[in-house]
Amino acid sequence: MPTARCIWCIDPPFEDVAVAKWSAANPDDRERLTIPLCRKHLERLRKAGDKGRDIKGFMYKEGWW
Repeated sequence: MPTARCIWCIDPPFEDVAVAKWSAANPDDRERLTIPLCRKHLERLRKAGDKGRDIKGFMYKEGWW
């Protein structure tokens, strides 16, 4: 069975986080996801705040609201 890992790296997940995901070209079309994040990426996402964080062409922010 594969081990769990952070969605953006190979570290083990610290927490499953509810996030909103959207492309910069279409900010009104948001996906609501629950993703596993390591501590490093969770801290970076929280620091980004409401404006979100650009990762691999998509914007992510913590929470669905």
